[in-house]
Amino acid sequence: MASARVPLVALAVAASVLASGCASGVRDSAGRVTAPITTDSYSVRVGDCLGKLPTESAAKLQLLPCEEPHYWEAFATATLAGDDFPGNAGVREQAARACQDAFTDFVGVTAGKSKLGLTMLTPTSETWAQADDRAVVCLVGNPGGGVTGTLRGTAR
Repeated sequence: MASARVPLVALAVAASVLASGCASGVRDSAGRVTAPITTDSYSVRVGDCLGKLPTESAAKLQLLPCEEPHYWEAFATATLAGDDFPGNAGVREQAARACQDAFTDFVGVTAGKSKLGLTMLTPTSETWAQADDRAVVCLVGNPGGGVTGTLRGTAR
């Protein structure tokens, strides 16, 4: 395992959706982000590129055009099962399984052998109960930034 790889880190999905969300004016007709915008985790789509992630909440995420330097790329989503919140560890475990499987398909190597970081945006107990949130967004990238373009098929 290379030293540039970061451990799996689960970020909390924000309980409230920002009023502006990700306005359609910053996406082209294909849905790609065309200008930097601050938004919430509910607006992140597969193929979006993000800036540095906040440490506690995903209420304010910076979406960036992928051709500009960025930190993370959303490469997959998953939906967690269950009526009762499985606890933070249970959420992380389920999300990690889903994202690790998708990582191999997207990047071309397993997360354990990759030099890239893998993290995810996950529901909190509050969003699970209040918003019926079961969504996971899988992110691949470099916690130090400097990524340009997509990481699809890079096999690194």
